Amino acid sequence: MLNWQRNYSQKGERQMGEEGQSAPRTFRLDADVMRGLEEEAKKQGATVNGLTCRILRKYVRIGAKVEQMGVVTLPRNDLIEIINALDEESVAKIGRKMGSATSKEIMLLLFGELSVSAFKQFFLMFLCGYSNWTTCYEVEDEDYLEIRASHNMGEKWSLFVKNYVEASLESTLGMKPEFKYVSNLSLVFRIKKP
Repeated sequence: MLNWQRNYSQKGERQMGEEGQSAPRTFRLDADVMRGLEEEAKKQGATVNGLTCRILRKYVRIGAKVEQMGVVTLPRNDLIEIINALDEESVAKIGRKMGSATSKEIMLLLFGELSVSAFKQFFLMFLCGYSNWTTCYEVEDEDYLEIRASHNMGEKWSLFVKNYVEASLESTLGMKPEFKYVSNLSLVFRIKKP
């Protein structure tokens, strides 16, 4: 039986509802910043308040913490060029190495623990939301957490993410994910809840 599901966009925000209550505050913004927020909100069909909350939430929850790690921002097309220049064995090896090395440190930095819950938050908020690796959709029932991830970066990117996820779960939780589907546009995997 399906308990609930949430959709996470590449902007890292839940698409269905938000937790918590709003707290009214007043801020003074430079005129050019306000114009930029108004223009971007209009493009997205959002309110300035909603866009500002989304930007601040992303920074407070993740951005301020990962800045300490020296995260590099790279245009998607440049990353695709790099990935496609590598053979499949190298892509898989790099995915495994990064998944076993960095995921643990990021989970501990952001969520303070190594657990299925921390992995879920790490994947959905950091990899899908902050880092824009994929667009994610989660489904949970009593026994399993299933994550459905889609992207437009090709087969080698799916191979990289698959190996990253496997190594991440094995090194942090001693778990092996069950991949139900992997293609050049998406991955679907699930992990058993403790």
